[in-house]
Amino acid sequence: MGLVGAMTLTLAVAGAGAGELRATIGNVKPQQGKLWVALYDGTDAYKAERRFAGQILEASGTEVTAVFAGLPAGRYGVAVFQDRNGDSVLTTNLLGMPREPYGFSGGAAGSAFGPPAFDAFALAVPDGGTATTRVPLTE
Repeated sequence: MGLVGAMTLTLAVAGAGAGELRATIGNVKPQQGKLWVALYDGTDAYKAERRFAGQILEASGTEVTAVFAGLPAGRYGVAVFQDRNGDSVLTTNLLGMPREPYGFSGGAAGSAFGPPAFDAFALAVPDGGTATTRVPLTE
């Protein structure tokens, strides 16, 4: 399987007009764990931590692109963290602040009170079109 094939998740959603979302993840620490990418399809799903789709990608360079194909038109948001310690979860400190790099589509940032609201990082995927976004990881 080629590099693009390994980084692409094709969802089993039928329809000729299916859209695509491409999220370029920046500030990746190469060869330091994997990137966990979650795709959410609405506020309720995000609040419930119920992903519409997800990918686990190799941290192969300072930028890595996640591609979600076969999406119905709608609003989606991407959340990513780099699992540098290999425990498969976003490690936090005693106050709940992340200790591993993380980011959201469009560069949306959270606050001291928690992650951003879904509307802050959601983007529209058009019917039969492609939406692109950048997800800069925290340092």
